[in-house]
Amino acid sequence: MILKIHRHKACDLNFIKIIILFGFILSTNCFAQKKSSVVSLVTVEVTTNKNDLSQIGKKTEAIDSIIKQQFKLNSIGDVLSLNTPIFIKNYGPGQLATTAFRGGNASQTAILWNGFNVQNAMLGQSDLSLMPSFLFEDIGVEYGGSSSLWGSGAVGGSIHLKSKTLFNQGFKTYVGLGGGSFGVKNINTGILYSGKRFISSSKIYNSLAQNNYAYKDTSDKEPPVKYQKNAAYNFIGFMQELKFLINARQNLSVNSWVNVNKRRLPAFNASADSKTYQYDNATRISANWSYINSNFRSVVKAAFFEDRINYTDSLTSLFSKSKTHTIIAENENYINWHHHQLNFGLNYTSSKAFTSNYDGTKTLDRFSFLIGNRFSLMQNKWLSYVSARAEYFSVGKLPITGNLSTEYNFTKYFSLMASTAKVYRQPTLNELYWLPGGNINLKPEQGYTFEGSANYKTQINNFSFFVAGAVFSRKINNWILWVPGADGNPSPINLQHVWSRGTETTWKITYVKDKFVAKLNVLTAYVLSTIEADKQENSNTVNKQLIYTPRYTVNANMLIGYNKAAITFYDQYIGYRFTTSDNSQWLNPYQIASLRLNYSIDAKFIDLILFAACNNLFNKSYTILSGRPMPLRNYEFGITLQSKNRNK
Repeated sequence: MILKIHRHKACDLNFIKIIILFGFILSTNCFAQKKSSVVSLVTVEVTTNKNDLSQIGKKTEAIDSIIKQQFKLNSIGDVLSLNTPIFIKNYGPGQLATTAFRGGNASQTAILWNGFNVQNAMLGQSDLSLMPSFLFEDIGVEYGGSSSLWGSGAVGGSIHLKSKTLFNQGFKTYVGLGGGSFGVKNINTGILYSGKRFISSSKIYNSLAQNNYAYKDTSDKEPPVKYQKNAAYNFIGFMQELKFLINARQNLSVNSWVNVNKRRLPAFNASADSKTYQYDNATRISANWSYINSNFRSVVKAAFFEDRINYTDSLTSLFSKSKTHTIIAENENYINWHHHQLNFGLNYTSSKAFTSNYDGTKTLDRFSFLIGNRFSLMQNKWLSYVSARAEYFSVGKLPITGNLSTEYNFTKYFSLMASTAKVYRQPTLNELYWLPGGNINLKPEQGYTFEGSANYKTQINNFSFFVAGAVFSRKINNWILWVPGADGNPSPINLQHVWSRGTETTWKITYVKDKFVAKLNVLTAYVLSTIEADKQENSNTVNKQLIYTPRYTVNANMLIGYNKAAITFYDQYIGYRFTTSDNSQWLNPYQIASLRLNYSIDAKFIDLILFAACNNLFNKSYTILSGRPMPLRNYEFGITLQSKNRNK
């Protein structure tokens, strides 16, 4: 009887797949038939998309061009760590880097590449150290939950990584060379051709290091200075974007991103040898077709992701290989009428895992329907957006989620924003099927999030001021936690109820006069993320802070620039991080500083940008995560050569 039920379920899933595929093909053909041969060819800029809708009533942040230039040879994790209040759990240079966004974990942050969530389907997270910042023209942060728009995992916030290339910009090439302490060597290069109807953007990068660095062991007086060994890495990747302007109403883009990464993982004991290696290889391909007329826009998107992780440890004879395939098909539609914009769409996502750690190949399918409406009043001073998302999940049940957000611009200087949402995170493939220990009966994490914020900006003579404050609260039920199970093997269960709440502030002062500029930015965050209920017997974790979630963080930077030169001083404070669930052990706070310098040279045919940095300026001893010491004072330097636009 059980076998019979499973057969019917498989047949139903195959039938759903066929219907979805047919629907996407049909919608594409129907829209294509509206093509007019008499419409003159013009470039149409369309700004309305899910990203714009998700920002209504939300705190958002965009990384500006100066910061992107200063961190062009660094990873996305490095950029976010020093320029946002997001706490990045960093295991060391070139090692794993994940987010703790507003008291959540890495699985509760959506990492979106051109609108596609690139989280590994087995792990439910992405490694930010494997994402070079130079690949993306736009790097943005969306605070708060948006599960109704972005699906599973958009609980604490979302990180948006986007390509942004415009038509008819000419031909441009660039190359960046860099080096630094610990044998770091970086190279990235790109070629961009942007014509009236066609764009080709190619980017290649290679980053490697021996990565043997000194650190201070404050618990050992003789000798206090030790060396972290066996942490070498080599990251190689390629990104290609092709964009076609079919006519005034249609465009097509195809993107690919391939990376091959090799890392040696150091032992927790610095004196111990390590023969542990991890290979993270990923292939990501996406396509996007868009149609627009005066009151209607439709987008058909598809993507294929392959993630491979091979882990080897010859000392313990541990060899693990895993591979996941993810297929995504999506349709978005936008209809403008009066002061409203209705949006609706479908999404189909299927993930398949191949690993010896499962009982055969496992597949997760998800089908969802989204509907929302944006409306404006009082000549766009008041914007609101409401949306709902219903999903079918092949294992278990997923909740209906929704979002309600609003913002009001009292004046051009002052605005208020508020939003509330129901959010969720579905269990990962590992949580469901890992052997031994997987739990097929897991429920999705789900709950509610609320936030409000106020922004004030003004300009007085050569000074501009920006002050913003935000408060948030999020309660999540069925929080999944791995605990000791049968025969001591860890197993995930829906164990806890977690309440995350806090405040964030932003202070920015800018002075500009002629060729001189000075900026001061201060970002603060206070986060309480406590366990309100725990189903585990004899637990002493109730009302305790989640591990590796600092209550206080402060990021400050001061920039002084004149003409083509700019120097920036960064100062970061990270508070106590508890390392045990009962909060009986912790890591001490740390405060580190760094200095970054840029100098541009405007030559006849090329632009040269020189870069230098000193990290951990005052040679502090600190640890972000237990057992993973961070390096003492170290240096970076580099040069970027960029051709001027030609044939524009």
